[in-house]
Amino acid sequence: MKTIKSFKTLTIVFLFMIGVVNYLDRSALSIANTSIQHDLSISPTQMGFLLSAFSLAYAFSQLPMGALIDRLGSKLALGGSLIVWSLAQAAFGLFSGFGHLLGMRVLLGIGEAPVFPSAAKALSEWFDTQERGTATGWVWSATCIGPCLAPPLLTLFMVHLGWRGMFVLTGILGLVLAACWLAFYKSKAQYLAETGRTEPQPRVSKPAPKLRWSALLRDRNTWGAFLGFMGVIYMIWLH
Repeated sequence: MKTIKSFKTLTIVFLFMIGVVNYLDRSALSIANTSIQHDLSISPTQMGFLLSAFSLAYAFSQLPMGALIDRLGSKLALGGSLIVWSLAQAAFGLFSGFGHLLGMRVLLGIGEAPVFPSAAKALSEWFDTQERGTATGWVWSATCIGPCLAPPLLTLFMVHLGWRGMFVLTGILGLVLAACWLAFYKSKAQYLAETGRTEPQPRVSKPAPKLRWSALLRDRNTWGAFLGFMGVIYMIWLH
């Protein structure tokens, strides 16, 4: 029977791999855009819509997907999102019409939206506050390693399989990873229920006060996080 330490390690490995595949899939269109424009006679303006559709869908899906994660739990939410976005990724390589391609990019953005909120929820379930920083660092390193691996790997796939084969292959990788996640990952509550163990009672502390959106928007730390993240995204995607 696997120990708690084994499941903690498994959680980090799975979330890291999912994060890397996440960035491979979202980077694929940037790598293949010239070939796609040539093969499908897509104008630069249309390609701009395809590239933007993911980001817009991803951004506006964050809040509703957060509520869905709380309802379903990290296992089902992350597994389901991985299946949805992987199907959208693979299907992109099978279509030729601009409308279908645009729809798949929107679906990719919606599917990827729960990834990192689900990862944060899974880490909070398995890791105590004192060890959560290290675990989070390992998982979030995928956001830097993924973009580094994407250009050489995706270019290799495209050279040997064409841009359509590249999309299909990366979609299949995601589906295989989703099957492994759903088959082997357990939430901490599920693990404790199956093993009959009990979790140590945490020290009673005062509940954190509820914050309103207006209070968050007046907080300088919120705007610091906004501006900092905007700078990171600019460097990754636009510079």
